[in-house]
Order: sequence, then structure tokens, then C-alpha cells
Amino acid sequence: MTKLELAAWGLVLALLGAEVGLAVLRPWDHHIALSLSGSHTSSLVPANGSPSPGTTPSAGGTCSDVVVHRVQQSDTIPRSAWVHASDGVNVRAAPSSSATRLTTLATGTQLTLQGQQTNPDGSTWYRIRLSDGRDGWLSGRYTTNYPISPAATDSLKIWLPVGYQFQSVAPGRAEAHFKNGPMTLLYVDSGAKDPAPTETKVPTGLPPRSAWTARSAEQVLVGDLPATDRVSGIRLAGGGCAALVHEVRITTTTRYYDLIFLLDEPSSSVVAQLLDSATVQ
Repeated sequence: MTKLELAAWGLVLALLGAEVGLAVLRPWDHHIALSLSGSHTSSLVPANGSPSPGTTPSAGGTCSDVVVHRVQQSDTIPRSAWVHASDGVNVRAAPSSSATRLTTLATGTQLTLQGQQTNPDGSTWYRIRLSDGRDGWLSGRYTTNYPISPAATDSLKIWLPVGYQFQSVAPGRAEAHFKNGPMTLLYVDSGAKDPAPTETKVPTGLPPRSAWTARSAEQVLVGDLPATDRVSGIRLAGGGCAALVHEVRITTTTRYYDLIFLLDEPSSSVVAQLLDSATVQ
């Protein structure tokens, strides 16, 4: 390799290093599009067509905004968190579910996490300071690292990332949009239990069920009601962008609720967090 070639490669590496530095130091727009694994998306843009800071359009074009908008919190301690369990979360004297209960915090309560411990069983616990000055511990399963606010239909209440609210589209049907944007995070269809449809209706705008690719199915709880979370992969119309749908049917003594979450890929615990916060009549 000649000296000229070496110099050229050195210039390329220097420019790349500068670009990485700019990417790290660039101030973020707090309402950014995050993939549900917690990393920045690399293929999605907001509904206005302009990439959010920290996101890059896909090589084949731009995809619709199939993402959860949320305020990003760093992974450092201390940091903010929010309680999302539908019936609140118990604060314990030690990082164990068998330790003495000090108090119960309501859903939506904002916390400052001051310590963290991972137990041998893999559970994560966070230490917080209560208003009376005592230190307590709560399970990390029942916290989010993004702010949440209540959203409701006529008979369903769920805590969604801040900015999402329901819009009624027909009797018994509602959709949760981010600040009235075009893309839907959650479709809800509900009605009398008898007779309930044998299969969840595919919302308008999604590809037909025959084009869905089944991924997994997992048993979940919505409050104390058992349900199944069925995950499928789909391709959205237009740019053929990859997305995931989570189908969950909840049944009470008198009603059924079909929930379809539309998410970017890969998915994560966000759906479980949202279901933890849901209550139905």
C-alpha cells in the first residue's frame, strides 16, 4: 500500500470517527422513535416523513412510524421510572417478594431509582427513597423507563406511553394513536361474550391474516384474567416494512376484548408492561 493510499484511509477513518462523535454528542429530541428492544430504530421515520434524531431511513426507502414513542431514560442510577402494575406495586423492606411490605404505590407514580440488585433467580429490584425517609425495594417488572398516562375506552383502561390516546372508530371499536398521528399502536374490539367472534378481526389497513407469519404464543395475565399473547410478523403495504402484531383476547363473565398491538421489530416486554396496567369491566 502506497503512502498516498495510507493517507486516504487515515482521512476516511478520521471522518468516520468525527461522525460517530457527533452522533453521540448530538442532543436528542426526547420524543424519539425507539425500537421495542430499547435501541434506536434504523428503518423507521415519523409520520411527518422526517427522520427523528438518532434514526436512519432504511436503504430501500422510508417506513411508516410503527413504533412506541417514549421519553428515553438512561440506564444509569439514579434515573426516573414509572409504576405500571394495574393494582399498584408493593414496596418491600428488602429486595424480595417475601420481605416486609412497607407501602403500595399506585400505577403511574413517578419514581427515582437509587439502587439496583439482580437476584440469583434473575429478577431485578430497585431501591427507592419513600416520602417518610425510609428506603424500600420494588420489583423491576412493574416499572417502565418511559412516562405513561391513562387511556380508556368505554370499558377498558390501560396506561400507554405519554402522547397516546384512544379514538372511537365504531361502536365497540377504538384505536390508540400518538398525538392523533396516522399510525395505530393498539386496536381494541369489544362486545358481548355470547356470541364472541371465533377469531380476532383484522383491522382495516393491515394485510389479510393469510399473509401473517406466526411467531410465538405466550400465556399472560391481564389483572387476574388469563389470556394468550399471539405474535405474528407482517409486511405493511407501501414499502413492505416489517412489523409485528400481538393479538390478545381477554374474556370476562359478560364481555370479550380483542387487543391488537402494532409494533416495530424486534418486540420486547413493552406489550407485557401495557397488559400489566390494563383493567376491564
